[in-house]
Amino acid sequence: MTAIGRMWSGGARRLAPRRRLCLDAATTLLALFSSALLPSGLSHAQTQVHTGIGASSKMKSPLQLARFRGEGPVGSLPAQGRAIARKDFELSGVFDVGDVEPLGGKPVADPTMTGTVRVEGTVEQGASASFFQFRGQAIDVGTGEIALDRTYPFTESSLRETMHRFVDDVLEALTGERGIAETKIAYVQQNGRVKEIWMMDYDGENPTQVTHDHSLSLSPAWAPWGTEIAFTTFKRGNPDLYLFDLTRGASYPFSTRPGLNTAPCYSPDGKWIALTLSRDGNAEIYLVSRDAQTAKRLTRNTVIDTSPSFSPTGHDIVFTSNRTGSPQVYVMDAEGLNQRLLTIEGSYNDSPQWSPKGDKITYAARHDGIFDVIVMDANGNNPVQITSNAGHNENPHWSPDGRKIVFSSSREGKRQIYLMNADGSDVVRLTKDGENFNPSWGPRPKSRLTVRGEAPGAGKSLPAASRVRAEGKGDPG
Repeated sequence: MTAIGRMWSGGARRLAPRRRLCLDAATTLLALFSSALLPSGLSHAQTQVHTGIGASSKMKSPLQLARFRGEGPVGSLPAQGRAIARKDFELSGVFDVGDVEPLGGKPVADPTMTGTVRVEGTVEQGASASFFQFRGQAIDVGTGEIALDRTYPFTESSLRETMHRFVDDVLEALTGERGIAETKIAYVQQNGRVKEIWMMDYDGENPTQVTHDHSLSLSPAWAPWGTEIAFTTFKRGNPDLYLFDLTRGASYPFSTRPGLNTAPCYSPDGKWIALTLSRDGNAEIYLVSRDAQTAKRLTRNTVIDTSPSFSPTGHDIVFTSNRTGSPQVYVMDAEGLNQRLLTIEGSYNDSPQWSPKGDKITYAARHDGIFDVIVMDANGNNPVQITSNAGHNENPHWSPDGRKIVFSSSREGKRQIYLMNADGSDVVRLTKDGENFNPSWGPRPKSRLTVRGEAPGAGKSLPAASRVRAEGKGDPG
């Protein structure tokens, strides 16, 4: 059992009454209480690919992915790009991907294949030897109509980024919501006694070390704008909260109050950070303004309150408290009022995370010494266990589109980061080296398709049943 667990204790199935849990996202928190740690320093209505399809592996839409063509001296770029796009479509949780040859002419309607999407791609030489162009199309096979047709300039080094952008564009054109292929995941990697913050692409590629503190760095949390990560570090002896600026490649202190400064979570507008402080002698949840000038105490108990997570509206906060004798999930409004219990099943429930759409909450629960991931309605009803019989499963965190959950698991020995659909299906391991845990999913880039006739940046979301043809050129990377 972790130090946090000790402090607290001083295939999908419905939860039985004895569910309990652990949290590594708050591992700082209560681990910090441990004396052992402190000294160590689309739009096409015809496609039927909308309204939540992909939330379950049982409702995936067929996608025919054609072999990408190459025109001119483009080498293996078409094959490489297609491989990246194929993995992105598979990981989206929306499509059942099949391989086909490219079309020999214009698309022709096939009413027998209503609901099927076809994707075509062509790579050609750009204006100079180091630049290329990718033209991608998404076609409604049932009607023969083109849902998306877009050209992307790119360089060889930006091929992955370009394919991610294309796949997200396809998802937005077909579902009205961008995909997650351009997102990143922050996490903690442990090597020996040292824990550092790392980040990677959402599919596990390009792992990159963020902090180099040679100490304990824990509890990463993304700012809504995606270029800043809040985290707790022991590099000065005390568990202080720092902010890492990914643009500058440097961190700076945010909250260095005596005692705990941990378990951060940004408000949706980025103006506040909810966190746990113990400056008054007990672990309580506070709101601290982003300029670090104002601190508001939200909870007042003689017990532990921790792991805050904002609702998408920013009006409510879900959190963990052991005020009933064991860790349970509670909710309160953003002013700290109307605090109430959400979990009524199980005796150990912790590390809650609110879904992007606000309708679900995921958390971890422990039963018979085993930790598993739970998803319940935001009002506390219908808790469903979505991991089982596969080691300890902790630290769940939603993808920006709410279709996926990233989590840590010991199912193959050391803790690693895994990805799964929100119903627990299609589990994929993301990390390989070291021991990795406490994942935090970053936001999507602030980009979107342009509906024909709409001024770029107009700010309207795509209508759920409009026909969209996205045109334009992206940056070369």
